[in-house]
Amino acid sequence: MSARDAAPQLHITSPCRVDWDSMIGNDRVRFCEHCQLTVHNIDHASQKQIKRLVERSNGRLCVNYRQPTPQKTPAPILYKIGRRTSVIAASAFSATLSITSAVGASANLKQTGLAKATSFAASVVNPVSTPGSGARLFGFVFDPNGAVVTGASVILTNSETSESFYSYTGGDGQYRIEGVTPGAYRLTVSARGFDGSDVPNLVVRAGDNNRIDQTLSIAPIQAEVTVEGGTERFVSMGGAVVVVLPGDPLVKAAMEDDLEAVQTILLSRSDVNKRDQATNSSALERAVLNGNRDIVQVLLWAKADVNARDRNGKTPLMMIGEDTDTEVVWDLINNGAKINLRDNDGDTALISAAQENNVEALKVLLDAGAKVNETNNDGESALIAAANAGLVHNVRALILAGANVNARDKEGKSALMHAIEDDHKTVVRLLKAHGAIEFEAPEKQ
Repeated sequence: MSARDAAPQLHITSPCRVDWDSMIGNDRVRFCEHCQLTVHNIDHASQKQIKRLVERSNGRLCVNYRQPTPQKTPAPILYKIGRRTSVIAASAFSATLSITSAVGASANLKQTGLAKATSFAASVVNPVSTPGSGARLFGFVFDPNGAVVTGASVILTNSETSESFYSYTGGDGQYRIEGVTPGAYRLTVSARGFDGSDVPNLVVRAGDNNRIDQTLSIAPIQAEVTVEGGTERFVSMGGAVVVVLPGDPLVKAAMEDDLEAVQTILLSRSDVNKRDQATNSSALERAVLNGNRDIVQVLLWAKADVNARDRNGKTPLMMIGEDTDTEVVWDLINNGAKINLRDNDGDTALISAAQENNVEALKVLLDAGAKVNETNNDGESALIAAANAGLVHNVRALILAGANVNARDKEGKSALMHAIEDDHKTVVRLLKAHGAIEFEAPEKQ
């Protein structure tokens, strides 16, 4: 399943509008200077690969992808995934909107030909009406991150007489409307880059001093590209995936790299292998995901089960990531971790590690007896997984360990074919140099 199939299953809450092309990195991973996060391109990632990213995120993950749509507008968008949002990203995002929305607010008034545009210009900054001459409305406009939106257009329209009062949010995100006559009104708030907000049936009474805040959601941004046979349109999909955080104290402490808390909890707790109900994870798994050797060793000393499985059938050894030190891998192996166990997808620890940018950890598994040509339920070997991920150092290590360069998965694709398909040029050259043959993929029935 590609990201375009898997992405709609993500729960979206917090988009970010930083341009992917402005970031430094490669086609898979780039660094965003605005939010100081690594951004993963999951446009061609499988559901399993996306799941791995979420598991390793500790609640904070940034991705970029596109989704086909029958609709149409300009430009790609980057979306932030994670339960906790970056304050830096929110600030940078709001700072950009401060300029564009302020310009857009005045421009929109001219383009729509609002009758009171002229008088509005004076009344917004210095309201003509005086306190006591009518009701007063005020409030703040926020983006989904909780940052204020400046330059947002605010219109209060009388439902019976169509009389309108105009304002916009200042540098603090606040709008003010004074001198409002009693009656039933509709409050509309709009800002460039956001979906509008509409509050109907708002009753205003004489002497009211009401505060009405509004939070605007991000408007979907779409991209249009020309493909063979016509035009294919994409809409940016994504946002904050609700990454459930653990509630169990020991698991939570391990996830947060809090060694002192882990040691304190273990003094009064005998069940070191208890799984957190919300995340179905153990403390040892969290420590391995974080690559925290100190906590791993404390948990192993407390008799943590190195071969315990999560709901996906994974053991801690299958959770080796980019930050996992080789000593952590040896600690698990020396405490009885079984090298060639398989998870529910048929992946071994070696196949899982082949997809991580950590060649030294991969070599430890090979040195410890991992079977280099084992395949998972899809027929993928560790070499195919590494080639598909474009990890040339992993590919080289696996070839030197005896990996079959021309083995094919259940779709009939070899490591070379995957590398060509994903345009991993260095991997393609390396595979060809070691005898990989470019087979033509069989047609699917």
